[in-house]
Amino acid sequence: MINKDMIVLDSKLTNRDDIISSLAKKSVELGYVSDLEEYIEAVKKRESEFSTAIGYGVSIPHGKSKAVNNAFIAFLRSEKYFKWDENQDEEVRLAFLLGVPEDKKETLHLKILAQISRKLMDENFREKLLTEDKEQIYEMLNEIENNILSEK
Repeated sequence: MINKDMIVLDSKLTNRDDIISSLAKKSVELGYVSDLEEYIEAVKKRESEFSTAIGYGVSIPHGKSKAVNNAFIAFLRSEKYFKWDENQDEEVRLAFLLGVPEDKKETLHLKILAQISRKLMDENFREKLLTEDKEQIYEMLNEIENNILSEK
């Protein structure tokens, strides 16, 4: 679920669609997603229903799709804050892109969102996401994965 190659730090990207596309392409390259366009369409459909910017400078775009082979969590830290959705004032610097196979969407999707949301309530955790290196962030995300897997 967590792969170091799905962690992007200090990106120059400051546009929601570019970030979703960039992380989605990585998920295809690593075999998590079989159909890039189908997956991106699912994520954009979800965004159109309600923005995934959740506060604290964080957004959690996600899509449930048959194109997702294996569940994954991708993470991107932008160099600077930017508006996630032009229709809102919410500014984001941290984005988690989630992918969940459609047949596991209800339970796994909710477990992943719950674990990430729980961690993001911790100001120290958010601060580390803004400042730590890839290895440290990988360990932090690995802890989230371990919590999800231990819930089964």
